[in-house]
Amino acid sequence: MFGRATLSLTPYWRRDDPILLVPSIEASRLCREEGGQELPAGQALRLFQTMDRLSAADIRRFAHEVRLSSFPLREVDDPELREMVRQAIKARRLVALRQGDSAGVAGNENAERHRLVRQIEQQMRGRMRYAGRQYKLVVDVDLGKVPGRNSYEVAGRDDARRVLDGLAKQSGTSSDLATLLGRASAQLTPDWRPPLSQPDGLILLRSVPVTQASAATGEPPLTPSQLHPPKPQPKLDAWIKIHLVDADTGAAIGGASLSLKLPNANAASSHDTDDGGLVDLTDLPSGTFSLEGIDDDGEWELVAHEVA
Repeated sequence: MFGRATLSLTPYWRRDDPILLVPSIEASRLCREEGGQELPAGQALRLFQTMDRLSAADIRRFAHEVRLSSFPLREVDDPELREMVRQAIKARRLVALRQGDSAGVAGNENAERHRLVRQIEQQMRGRMRYAGRQYKLVVDVDLGKVPGRNSYEVAGRDDARRVLDGLAKQSGTSSDLATLLGRASAQLTPDWRPPLSQPDGLILLRSVPVTQASAATGEPPLTPSQLHPPKPQPKLDAWIKIHLVDADTGAAIGGASLSLKLPNANAASSHDTDDGGLVDLTDLPSGTFSLEGIDDDGEWELVAHEVA
């Protein structure tokens, strides 16, 4: 027997092929350790729905043992309890297992499939690639236990056969590996639709393309000025010192108005000399300066004096 928390779905005259209803959390262990064979949910439902002979006490005992409900079952009548069991079967929380000789045959088949998958992985060194995609061959009972399962999608049987046949015909594929791939192609599971049907055979998984996304840096978003940076400003590191004197006497000329045009400027700026005839300017852009000056009487003139 599989254990205490079970519900028989077969009549007494078919004890040679017992089918038991068990919690899904126990199904994998029972298949592995005690030679059970999991049946499709649709078949389990049909068997349960024809079990009028089952006493309400058996169903209630089973529902209590598997903790089918979080609230007291004494508050649930028999029809409601049967419906709860049916919904649990549909949701795959309860699974029908077959035990006996047929289960032993299924166990032998799974062992052979596992051996075939290991041989192919060893030959290909775990790198099953075709047309730029990574593939992985698994046995049906191992589908839910594949590491990184969300990184793979199931290939339909026709696509899977095309990939395995293509790998077998690739240059560099040994004859032994080609034979193994051919055997795997012949044992691929038919396409299935849970919960009405379940896989039965080998399954080929292919990697799901990953869309690259920029990683978050934690930095603030770009501002408008960063998206459209202003034009670079000239470096203000030049200076100019002007000493205006009379050409004949050498005396300083104070109060004279000078017109200074800076490099790349559209207009000139006006500056007056002090009593000593001086104009001292700093923090100017580097380049060539244009300097002009005329006194009030028009007696002197400095024209286009270039100062670097």
